[in-house]
Amino acid sequence: MINIKNNVAQESWPDFGNKDFYQPVVYGTKENTFVLNPNDHIRKITDHEEIPAFDKVSVIKLSEEFTDTTNFSFSVSFSSDSTALHYNSNVLYCQSFELTKKFLQNDLVDLEDWSIMVMHELFHGYQRSFPEAHEYRKTFDIPGGPDQFLGSYHNDLEWYSESVRKENDLLKAIWIDGADLTQNLTAYDSLRNLRIDKIKKEYGVDIRDAEDFEITIEGNARYFESLVKRYLAKNEPNGEALHKSDQALITNMFDEYEVSKDKALFNIYNNRYWYPIGYNISMILEKYEVDYKDSLYREEHNIHSFLEELKSSKP
Repeated sequence: MINIKNNVAQESWPDFGNKDFYQPVVYGTKENTFVLNPNDHIRKITDHEEIPAFDKVSVIKLSEEFTDTTNFSFSVSFSSDSTALHYNSNVLYCQSFELTKKFLQNDLVDLEDWSIMVMHELFHGYQRSFPEAHEYRKTFDIPGGPDQFLGSYHNDLEWYSESVRKENDLLKAIWIDGADLTQNLTAYDSLRNLRIDKIKKEYGVDIRDAEDFEITIEGNARYFESLVKRYLAKNEPNGEALHKSDQALITNMFDEYEVSKDKALFNIYNNRYWYPIGYNISMILEKYEVDYKDSLYREEHNIHSFLEELKSSKP
C-alpha cells in the first residue's frame, strides 16, 4: 500500500512521495496496537515493546490497554493534552481491514477499498506536516468541529442545503460535462457569497474561513483518493507479501473504474458537503492543468484562490 501511495504521488503529487509517513501511525488490530514511526512523546508515555522495523521505519507494540476493538478509529488527531498519544503532534489512527470490516460491514468491499481510506488519512498527515498550515489553522475557530459548525446548517436549513447542492452542481459540470468555466465559476461565487452572507446576517457567524479550510483540506484528500483509484484501474496491486488467505481480499474492484462516474466522490450525500465541493474544485484544477501543489499548504491555504486565478486568466 505504501508503494502504491508513493507511486501515485510520484506521478501526481511528488512532494507527498518524499516520505512514507509524515506522522506517527497508530495501527489497531483485533489483537494488538502498533505505532509506526513513533515519536519521543509516544515512547515516553507508553508501555511498549520494540519490534522489527517496517521497511526501515521504527515500529513499537503498545501494551494491552491501548487495544480497542469496540470503537471505530480512522482519523488524524492533534491535542494539547499531554496524556494523549497525539500531544502536540499530528497522529494518524487507523485499524486493520478485519477490524474496520467489523464496523463498516457491507460498506467496505475489499483490501483496496480499505487502502483508499488509509490513503485519505495519510494525505491529511502530509497536509498537516507543514508548520505554515498549522499556524494558519490557529487564526480562526471551528467550534465543535466542522460537522457541528458547518454541517448543522446544512442539516437544519433547507435553503442552505439547496444552495450548496446548486453550487456543487455548477462545479462538477465544469470538469464532467464541459460546462463554461467562467460562467459556472461566476455563478458558483455568487450563490456561495449569498449563502455565507445570509448566515452572517441571520446568525452573526462568519463561516467563510472555516468552510474554505475544510473545502481545501478534505477536498484534496478526496482528490488523492481518486488518483489512487485511477492508478489501481491501470496497475494490479502486488499482493505477494500477503498471506494467501489475505490475497483473496484483493478483488481488483477498480478494474472498470471511471472517475467521471464516481458519484460517491463528486456528489453530496450527507451533511459534509465540503468534501465533494473541494474535490470538484481539485478536478477543475486538474482539467485546466493549474500548477498549485507546490504552494498549497505553504504560501496559500485556500484552494479557491487558484480558481480565481484560473477564472481571471480566461478571456
